[in-house]
Amino acid sequence: MARRFLQDSDYSDQIRDEIRNLLDDSDDSRLLQQAEHKTIAQMRNWLTSRYDCDKIFAPAIEGEPDTRDAFVVMIAIDITLYHLWSKERGKIPQIRSDRYQDALDWLKSVGNGETIADLPAKPQDDMTGGVQIYSLYKPNNNKY
Repeated sequence: MARRFLQDSDYSDQIRDEIRNLLDDSDDSRLLQQAEHKTIAQMRNWLTSRYDCDKIFAPAIEGEPDTRDAFVVMIAIDITLYHLWSKERGKIPQIRSDRYQDALDWLKSVGNGETIADLPAKPQDDMTGGVQIYSLYKPNNNKY
């Protein structure tokens, strides 16, 4: 069995087991694992330009201290639960929609560099010297 970033015990803070079992009625938690996979891919898309996603999404190892960032775990659970609820057309609870939107807003803010997160930084390439240049303006073509 592959190790997962999110563990079953992580969900107990945000959803009752009965509701989670209703959302994923498969014997092997297949739907939950698919939603988690989509969540991690979605979060990686926002965070990969600035942060080391391999370290961020490293699964906890049993018997060792949990090094996962608690806020990232919470955001991942919010997004995963939203994905699970979205199969129940029109029945998504407002709290799930609000928490999903909050998670997306945070991911966008961190991914765009507007908010600084306490996450492992992406290793800088030796060729760039750690300098990145961004501009709001399109490059001009001044060749005549």
